[in-house]
Amino acid sequence: MKTKFLHIVWLIVCVFILSGCNKNDGFTNTELGFSFKRCTKHDSAPKAQKGDVLFGQMKILLNNKTEIFSNYGSPERLFVITDPKIGSIDEFLSTLHLGDSAVMIAPADSLMKYTQNIETRPKDKVYIYLSVMQIISADELSGYEKEQQIKRQKEDEILTEYVLANYERAEKKESGLFYLLVKEGQGKKVEFGKRVHVFYAVTDTTGKLYDTNIKEIAQKHLANTDNLIFKSFDFTLGDDALIAGWSEGVSYMREGGKAKLIIPSYLAYGENGFGRIPPSTPLIFDISVAKVEDIE
Repeated sequence: MKTKFLHIVWLIVCVFILSGCNKNDGFTNTELGFSFKRCTKHDSAPKAQKGDVLFGQMKILLNNKTEIFSNYGSPERLFVITDPKIGSIDEFLSTLHLGDSAVMIAPADSLMKYTQNIETRPKDKVYIYLSVMQIISADELSGYEKEQQIKRQKEDEILTEYVLANYERAEKKESGLFYLLVKEGQGKKVEFGKRVHVFYAVTDTTGKLYDTNIKEIAQKHLANTDNLIFKSFDFTLGDDALIAGWSEGVSYMREGGKAKLIIPSYLAYGENGFGRIPPSTPLIFDISVAKVEDIE
C-alpha cells in the first residue's frame, strides 16, 4: 500500500512539473537551436559535473503533443554528461542539481534516435521533460563500468556463437558490430556528412520484428501498422542521434546496396532498451540504401 501511495504521489508531482515547464518564460536559447529551462531548482543540493550520470525520469513529446517515450514511474539512467560545450545539451545538464526538474527543446532532426520512423517536418520540435532523482559520480561509475564490461564480454560470446551458426560470412568489426554484405551497391558510397535514404527491418535474434518502413514486411509480421510510415528513412550520416551500430554499418555501404547488421546491445539501445525493444537486446538490421545525396 505504501509503495502504491508513493507511486501515485510521484505521478501527481510529475503532472505538476510538466504543467510548470510548459510556461514560455525563463528559457535559455542557444545558437544550436536548443532551448533549456530549469523548472524546479534545488541549488543547495549536489550539482552534476562532467562524467556524472543523471538518473531519474523523462518524457519525450513531439511538438509537445505526441508522446515518443516515457519512463515516468520507472526511473532509470537518463544521460551521461560527456562534453559540456557551450550551448550544448551537456552544458545544460551540467547545471542541474539533485532534485531538479527541467525541460529541453530541440529541433526534431537533431534527435533522430527518438524520432526514427516518426514523420517529422523541418520546423518540428522535440520536448524533453526530466526530473533528476540521483546523480552518479564518475568514481561510482567506474565500478559500474567494470560490471558492464563483463556483461559486454558475455554478450559478445553469445552473439558470436549465434552469428557463426546463422551468418558465418559476416565480418566482425573492431567495435563488436557484425557486418554481412548481401548485395554490392553500384552507386555513390555512403560517407559521413552525406544524406542517406534507406529501407530497413529490425528484429532480434529470435526473429521478432520490432520496426520496419517496408510495407510488405510490416503487414506480414505486425498486428497494427496504422502509425508506421512506409517511405525511406532519411538521415545525415554522422548525426549523433543515430545508434552507433547503425552509423558504422551504413558507412560500409553504397547506393543500391543491401546489408545485414548484427548489432550488440551496447552499440544499439543498451541497458535501457527503447520503446518495445527490451533492455540489453542485440538487434539485426536488414538495410537497403535507396539513395545517397551530397549536402550543399
